[in-house]
Amino acid sequence: MKKLILFLFLGTLALNAYAQMRKPTWRPDWTFRQPAPENSTYMYVVEHGEGKTKREALNQAIGRVFQSTANRIGSVVSTDEINRAVQAGQDYEVIARNMKVPVNKVCEFAIQDTTDYSWTMYILCQVAKSGNITPEFETSEECTKHTIFDEAMAQWNSQVKKREDEEKQREAEERRRIKREQRKIDGTALAASFFIPGAGQMYKGKGGVGAGILVGELALVGGGVTCYFFGKKQLEVMRGINVEYDAFHSAQKLYNTMRITSFSCYGAAAALYIFNLCNAYMIEPDHWKHPVYFSATTIPTCEFSTPTYAMGASVQIKF
Repeated sequence: MKKLILFLFLGTLALNAYAQMRKPTWRPDWTFRQPAPENSTYMYVVEHGEGKTKREALNQAIGRVFQSTANRIGSVVSTDEINRAVQAGQDYEVIARNMKVPVNKVCEFAIQDTTDYSWTMYILCQVAKSGNITPEFETSEECTKHTIFDEAMAQWNSQVKKREDEEKQREAEERRRIKREQRKIDGTALAASFFIPGAGQMYKGKGGVGAGILVGELALVGGGVTCYFFGKKQLEVMRGINVEYDAFHSAQKLYNTMRITSFSCYGAAAALYIFNLCNAYMIEPDHWKHPVYFSATTIPTCEFSTPTYAMGASVQIKF
């Protein structure tokens, strides 16, 4: 039972760790894949920024968008100039007009890390495809669409369910294995106690209980046999030819007492034997490595003539 509880506990921990590590974080589709433009005058760009605050992450993402766009269209704009405009909190249209870098923000999405509480900001922008074309921006992109996330989540749920089913199957197999082993142990203990009272309890690690049953059984049977023969001796006295009345009466009284005691010992021995069988089958073992071992052995009986061997059985009892 301890092994089963440990197995279930470790399996639950492993499943939780797997789920936490693999579970997708909610994000809209455009953070996974750049949308296709509706005309040939512009293109979509997705950039992200990181920072201790949401504004700091947004400023970094904006700076990256303007810098990459300026480099592509051949606009001479310094990074410091872009950073100063972004830090000043200027709007996209203002920065784009002043620096002559066509950028139109469409969507933004922020994620906060639950460990260090830092922010990651994603922004989706429409930018000029080249420097000699005036872009005709569209604003029809749906910022909250999450088809890709739904597919990833469905796949993750499928993997988790498969993992849970595998864990349940392994747990069921482990329970069946333990049950088979328990039935085997119980059957062996019952057979051992059938031939030697108390041996089944010793096999299951209950050495004190087994020894007590064995001693009790021997004492009861021995007491019954002793009383039987002592009563039989009194019966012979009663059947004597020249026995006196007082001696006959005393022998008869003692004979009846010994007979009742003998039957009581036999009855108690039978009850103890039945209890021994039931207890050997039902008692829980102390551990899975049992202290009683049965083994067969061969012993050579002659060294100089034709070899002969004697078969024997050994029983090892560990207390």
